[in-house]
Amino acid sequence: MLLPLLEFRSVCYTYPGTEYPAVRDINLAIAAGQKTVILGHNGCGKSTLLFLADGLYRCDSGAIYWQGEPLKYQARMLNLWRQRIGLAFQDPEQQLVAATVAEDISYGLCNLPLSEAEIARRLHQTLLDFSLQELADRPLHHLSLGQKRRVALAGVMALQPELLLLDEPTAYLDRRQTRHLFEELDRIQASGTTIVIATHDLDLAYAWADWAIVLHEGRLMHSSPAPDLFGCADLLEELQLGLPTLLECWYALPPAYRDRRSPPRTLSELRSYCL
Repeated sequence: MLLPLLEFRSVCYTYPGTEYPAVRDINLAIAAGQKTVILGHNGCGKSTLLFLADGLYRCDSGAIYWQGEPLKYQARMLNLWRQRIGLAFQDPEQQLVAATVAEDISYGLCNLPLSEAEIARRLHQTLLDFSLQELADRPLHHLSLGQKRRVALAGVMALQPELLLLDEPTAYLDRRQTRHLFEELDRIQASGTTIVIATHDLDLAYAWADWAIVLHEGRLMHSSPAPDLFGCADLLEELQLGLPTLLECWYALPPAYRDRRSPPRTLSELRSYCL
């Protein structure tokens, strides 16, 4: 049996100066290759879980494992850990540290034991992969928010992590920018990187995820294949998530129309039913 890529065992964490844990007694596993979504209302612990996974916060109790090996909080081990796991923050401006696009993407590479030739090669390839060649020398403060998010993601992926964590990746993006972002994520996932997204956007989760995790007030309420969660309207209501828009429209159709058909996950799939 394959070990999970990342595993939480009885993990608890309380922010300094607060009374109640932000996450409590979390047990869950992230499998390699799956597109995993972490759902829940604001303040449920989604971001905290990602920060713990990346080693930015230290568990108060419990432990986090990478393919069976526990996270150790010594500086050298944390550097190795973060080469495997990349984290893109909700606000890209918190992640951009250099003056220009190329300098920012190079920043993380320069902290790795790489030759100048390898740094240059990875920078060039990353600029190509994320269509940033024309922006390479552009000052970061001249970029739009959507461009900044792309640069922040490029900087993470230049390190070639095996697991990519994204915190509310569609925040501040319009529909076109969101579509482009998920085209990038599909490419990243197809290249072998496992992706986990924390979001409260049910429509995004419904269309995208293979596996769904639900948090509520810091507790793990649900973890299953995404179709199992979204295939049960009563469970979604019980978890106080509501219904994705497309699924709500689907259930509004006459039962005779829905018989013998699986609920569509995209508009194009719904259109195919109408042909």
